[in-house]
Amino acid sequence: MKKCTYCGVENPDDAQKCGTCHTALVVPSEPTHPEPSGEFVISPEEQGFWARMTFRQFAILMIKLQAVWMLFYALVDATYLSRYFSFSSTVSSYSALSPGARLDLLMLVLRIIMHVAAAVALIQHAERVLSWLVKDSIPKPNQTMQATAATPRS
Repeated sequence: MKKCTYCGVENPDDAQKCGTCHTALVVPSEPTHPEPSGEFVISPEEQGFWARMTFRQFAILMIKLQAVWMLFYALVDATYLSRYFSFSSTVSSYSALSPGARLDLLMLVLRIIMHVAAAVALIQHAERVLSWLVKDSIPKPNQTMQATAATPRS
């Protein structure tokens, strides 16, 4: 028996329309659920993205990811700044620190500044950095001509 999706009346299996409301009867198909597997499935949009991505774009993405990692390190280092300042006492100044603590504080601040500066530079100039990294891997035109001239011809 086919059940009408509109009014709920059961109709014979060979009926094309509901006998009561004349709605077209459609055999309900079993809902198809993807078979669970151990594999991660990505969307078609993401598949298209990865199909269009070149190796150069991927390398630039990795350089920018390294910059984000450097910002994370700067943030972690910034959490150590509080140990140099006592918020409970009324005197919490740079001059109240011992000479060794001052040096440690200066080195910590310098490390934070360097991490942030390197991250900003990498994000802004990722393509130049990539070109600089691979410049020695690409043979120069005169080296190619010398190599072909040096090979004996038979």
